[in-house]
Amino acid sequence: MIFGVMIYMHGYLNKNIPNTCMNNTRLNTLPPTLRENARYLVFEIISKKDFDIAEIVDAIWQSSLALFGETGMAKFSVWVPFNLYDRQKRRGIVKCSHTSVEEVRASLAAVRQIGNEPVIIHVLGVTGTILSAKKKFLGMVNLKSFEKSSA
Repeated sequence: MIFGVMIYMHGYLNKNIPNTCMNNTRLNTLPPTLRENARYLVFEIISKKDFDIAEIVDAIWQSSLALFGETGMAKFSVWVPFNLYDRQKRRGIVKCSHTSVEEVRASLAAVRQIGNEPVIIHVLGVTGTILSAKKKFLGMVNLKSFEKSSA
């Protein structure tokens, strides 16, 4: 019991230190060869109404759970970054594992309504990095690429 209290107190006292173990050493990040390969699906929502990203994520999750269940969703590693949704263009990004692109695409296509509003989610493309998804489909450009070389 005392050991459990010590762990709790240690975690409580050191909660401001990110990525640390109990002996104050930093946790190692996985090398790129051991990380899961990800793909990024860029989608566009076709509807008459604008939606909040939380409503869209909820609809995607409900559709995916209905099609593939909880174990299927765990294998897909689906993640929707909230900061990459463009509300004006109605475009966003869904991250998934590289082996489950077609299943996630199917679950996006299965979304028929958000709330009571009918919608169509159209997948614009699939990329291997967030940067290429931003450049190709979201219209974000790097201003440094337009600078003239000094040579």
